[in-house]
Amino acid sequence: MSKQQEAVIINLKSFATPAATLLVGIFFITGIAVGTLFLGQTEFYTLSPQRMQARIIKERNFAIRKAVEAGVYKCCITPPCTMCYMEANPWNNQTPGTCDCDNLIAQGQEPCPQCVVGLCEKSADGTCEVSGNQK
Repeated sequence: MSKQQEAVIINLKSFATPAATLLVGIFFITGIAVGTLFLGQTEFYTLSPQRMQARIIKERNFAIRKAVEAGVYKCCITPPCTMCYMEANPWNNQTPGTCDCDNLIAQGQEPCPQCVVGLCEKSADGTCEVSGNQK
């Protein structure tokens, strides 16, 4: 064995210290933890259609709660409508993720169709009349 090969072996042996082993262990455990953390976020495409739909609804509802907290989702029913959040329409001033139905009612205008159903009171003849703020 040459002196150069012996030097390499000695250098490799010196790397196998308890501190180096601990460092490698920390990197390994951190990698597993990070992989596990992000695994839940990347598995969507593997879900069944039913689980995909349940997850989308859960995340949509969370996003609506955040929009309500931020003051940009002013719905007139509880729980809030989802129609205004999901698409641009006249009831959110063409701005998805917002709702202005509560203000529309205050101005004497009609809210979105989902809110109308939520506010509907059936009259004696079976027609629906919007009863006002139901919060």
